[in-house]
Amino acid sequence: MGILYEKITFTQELKKQIMIRQLLDAGIREHDGKHVSELDYYTLQWLLATMKL
Repeated sequence: MGILYEKITFTQELKKQIMIRQLLDAGIREHDGKHVSELDYYTLQWLLATMKL
């Protein structure tokens, strides 16, 4: 079970880095006073989705 957890965590971290890059490329640097690199995975996902709307 430890290997599965590590793979999921690694995959989420890669997705998080991609979302951060997309937000930075779009000019979004912060949300609620926090830099996008400090945000959690689900907040980044929400920001990216609302940006694309």
